[in-house]
Amino acid sequence: MLVAAILMKVAAPSFGNWIGNQRIRSTAEAVLYGLNTARTEALRRNARVLFSMAGANGGQSAWSVCQVVAAGVVCDAAVPVIQARDGGEESGNARIGASTDLTLVAAGAFGTAIGAGAGVPVAVMFDGRGRVMAADGWANTVRIDVRDTGLAAADERRMVVVINASGSARMCDPLAVVGNPRAC
Repeated sequence: MLVAAILMKVAAPSFGNWIGNQRIRSTAEAVLYGLNTARTEALRRNARVLFSMAGANGGQSAWSVCQVVAAGVVCDAAVPVIQARDGGEESGNARIGASTDLTLVAAGAFGTAIGAGAGVPVAVMFDGRGRVMAADGWANTVRIDVRDTGLAAADERRMVVVINASGSARMCDPLAVVGNPRAC
């Protein structure tokens, strides 16, 4: 019994960190899925489609995908929301930070994390060709950092979702070594 108690005392913190990092990964994958859904729907409908995250509660990761009013930048109320995700699935710990700054997606810029809740709300609009929309007065989000506010910075395995001008999005790991396909 004593041996089991000692093993639990040693293993419990590591297990908690593992769970938190799995929460980060699953949230980042859900964000990536939402972006890919928006891009696919833009191509399928040959129309503008918006991926948005309100980022309430300091960067909660709920998102929605909707068709945009013709030649506009807001959701078309006449068309039902294409898909939505409730951000409560990550037990309140996974949070996002985002940026529209292109310098934050340059090589070497991923070492610094974007703080949870910074740069929200998030908005990425795709045109009918699946590319990121360029419109006057519109700034697309180009980087989304997913973090777990319940973990210490040293224990956190932050994930980053990057959206490029062609509309493709990818998830990367800022701690992965250069040459690794998962690296940022």
